[in-house]
Amino acid sequence: MFVMVAKQDLLSECLAEVLSKHFPETEIAVYRSAGEMTHEEWESVRLLLLYDLTADHVHEIVEDACKEAPDVSIAIVLDGANAYDDYLKHLVATGAIDGILPLTLRLDVFLAAIDLLAKGGEHFPAALLNRLHEVGPRNVGAVSTSGVIRSAGQPTVHDHQLSVLTTREVQILNLICQGTQNKTIADQLHLSENTVKAHIRSIYKKMKVKNRTEAASRFFSDERAAAAGREYN
Repeated sequence: MFVMVAKQDLLSECLAEVLSKHFPETEIAVYRSAGEMTHEEWESVRLLLLYDLTADHVHEIVEDACKEAPDVSIAIVLDGANAYDDYLKHLVATGAIDGILPLTLRLDVFLAAIDLLAKGGEHFPAALLNRLHEVGPRNVGAVSTSGVIRSAGQPTVHDHQLSVLTTREVQILNLICQGTQNKTIADQLHLSENTVKAHIRSIYKKMKVKNRTEAASRFFSDERAAAAGREYN
């Protein structure tokens, strides 16, 4: 089951219609609020799409999803106007969402991204990952990957976990932070895709992260911490 939480306008209705035709065996439901969903629906939902919602509304839905269906994939559909909004970048950096779907995508790419997300993958524009290091300290609480509110001023992880990575792993991490896909990484480094995947699993384990977004976020956090240390030395 795919659920879209959105203002019920022409675009959301069109999106629901397109999804129902492309995924005929999947139930597509549109709600104005996640509060309209029953417990049974939460248990069956595979993908949660959020469109044209306020930051507060998104925050509430992410918290609800963490409680009701922690394994559900969450993606935000964007019209492009707030593609690099600080709050949106923070959601990505903390791993609170699994994808960003700009409406500027071609329809075939958009649907392929939906399919990937429904299968547990991720879809983020490379430009967004490249800009993660621009996310500065926030003055309000933020959603963590577990859905728990993290207060402003709580220490960020700066334990220099990058130091335990091998040279090859650092190379691959750098490419991951640029939004490079596994096949392209394999081609650039003259490795097999399976070898790249094995290195990425090792990177995640050493950095204690679950996905590319968390790895990129931690990489930039450590980079900022190191830079700050150099300024005081």
